[in-house]
Amino acid sequence: MIALLLTFIYVLAVLAVAYLLEKQGIIGAEGVRKLVHILVSFTVFPIAYCITEPWARLIGPALFIFINGFVGGKSGERMMGLVCYPFSMLLLAAFMNRGLLSPDALVVGILSMGLGDGAAALVGMRWGRLKIGTKTAEGSAAMFIVTFSIFLIFGDSSWYISLLAAVIVTAVEAMTPHGLDNLSVPISAAILMEVL
Repeated sequence: MIALLLTFIYVLAVLAVAYLLEKQGIIGAEGVRKLVHILVSFTVFPIAYCITEPWARLIGPALFIFINGFVGGKSGERMMGLVCYPFSMLLLAAFMNRGLLSPDALVVGILSMGLGDGAAALVGMRWGRLKIGTKTAEGSAAMFIVTFSIFLIFGDSSWYISLLAAVIVTAVEAMTPHGLDNLSVPISAAILMEVL
């Protein structure tokens, strides 16, 4: 229960710091959103490795689905991303609870979404010049590099399997409409972690 409490405190601290950074004009709204996107992904570590009660792994994501969906006040594409992010963590944690995913697959899935997609957005916004639909080649390159690194670190496969997985996850991210990539990226990465 201590890990669950510390996870909630961490998320609240991330949100508070993000709010202050935006209010002080240090980071713009989109940068703050991506900062939260990246930092909240680290909550996967206690969910995967520290919280032992299966029901407790689902509490945080379920609560944030409610908060983001009903209290968040957003609509459209932004709302989809806000709800899909915790929903993907809830879904993958439930699969782990049922023995369908390993803790490492949960971590790879969520970090691919949080770090990979977050890096893709930041790089694409800052340096993106070559458009591919609504995404940029530069952002996709960042997604690939981060996802490849995640598979190398947490996978027990060879580098070329990690390379293949990163190519597939990057393609999934590039082809998925905004907002829904918060669902398609973690699910595809977690499945690839299990099957490759």
